[in-house]
Amino acid sequence: MQDLISITLAFLAGVLAWANAQTLRRDTDTVVMEAGYRYQVYYRLSDGHQATALRCGWHLAFEVPIRGAAIRANHPCGVTVYKTTRDTSGWGQLSLADTVHPLYDDLCQWSVGAFNVTASSNPFDVGWGVYNLNDHITRGDSLFIVQVGNTFKKLWIRELRGADYIIRVANMDGSQDTTYAVNKSVASGRNFVYLNLLTHEVLNLEPASQDWDLLFTQYSKLLPAGPNQSVRYNLTGVLLNLGVRAARVRLSSQANPDTLTLSAYPLDSCISVIGDDWKRFDTQTMQWYLADTLYFLVQDRADNLWRIRFIGFGGSATGVSVVEKVRLRSGAAGLLSTSTKPLRVYPQPAQEGIYVGLPVHSTAEVALYTLTGQKLFTTTTHGETTLYLPRPSIPTGLYVLQVRSGTNIWTQRVIFE
Repeated sequence: MQDLISITLAFLAGVLAWANAQTLRRDTDTVVMEAGYRYQVYYRLSDGHQATALRCGWHLAFEVPIRGAAIRANHPCGVTVYKTTRDTSGWGQLSLADTVHPLYDDLCQWSVGAFNVTASSNPFDVGWGVYNLNDHITRGDSLFIVQVGNTFKKLWIRELRGADYIIRVANMDGSQDTTYAVNKSVASGRNFVYLNLLTHEVLNLEPASQDWDLLFTQYSKLLPAGPNQSVRYNLTGVLLNLGVRAARVRLSSQANPDTLTLSAYPLDSCISVIGDDWKRFDTQTMQWYLADTLYFLVQDRADNLWRIRFIGFGGSATGVSVVEKVRLRSGAAGLLSTSTKPLRVYPQPAQEGIYVGLPVHSTAEVALYTLTGQKLFTTTTHGETTLYLPRPSIPTGLYVLQVRSGTNIWTQRVIFE
């Protein structure tokens, strides 16, 4: 009798796993940073929506939330921050000889930038200054030298007063000595407001924090380079937004990802959980290879739970990443709402051509890509609501259709049979 019960339970478990596998819907989104990773892309899991910003259009990023005092640097775009031996009284004498060592952004917490990593155990020390509990002003007590390409600037974050970061910047010879404010309200509702040190331009680059989950970008990371040696590299990868958590799941080639036990993988808020090692470059074949059994569980800002993996990567030639996603659980509030219509492609699978229901009624570029980011064709619309695209001379397989209008991007997979 016990054997019969065991067999029955095993059978029911198999049926439930099979039923679950049949109901899981797989969607494919293509994220486009463009050649040379020109853009950083803010991606929303619920509908594949993307917003872009020039990756190298800024040098420093200042934390926006009211209690935030983090200052991060755009290391992959030639920005290096140096701690110096002088306090603020030595501004006039500061020189390159006063540098101690370079400082780099933390890759686990957005709130720890290059200017914050030297903070002491004092809870009011933010690295570049100290918060005063009486007047609620954070006053800078350190001087820094910032290298932008071949240009060196001396920098003093004088204070954070209310919504204003007051900074002083000058050339190393003391010329162009300027004090100005970087105001948080320029990027209200965002995580960071950005600064171009060469033009003094304060920039609002991000979408609202509630409107994205993953950031496709480049960052600086220390990697081993031999016994007791390490080298810092600029890597292309994926970082989590605030409020997003993720876990890495590496399965065997025989395992069925649809039956994985979610409770076995605790979610982590470290922003680089997904990171960059879901791909590798083979110097012998000069090709990118994907870790096809590496999955990520991601809980987005709306508490939806997703399983994602990367099924395409074009490298710097195209800047294209292809993401396969499966929604495992809806959050209490359901999917994030959006003011734009979804991108519709039908029929699927297609044989001779496809109809595209456009999400915008303005000028848009429509393009078809392979999973490695090769563009097969492109066309421009001028306000149409529906577009018919005949099938180009391509073999049977999976492709990705992209619609770009301004800084907004929509993608949808296309199957030709």
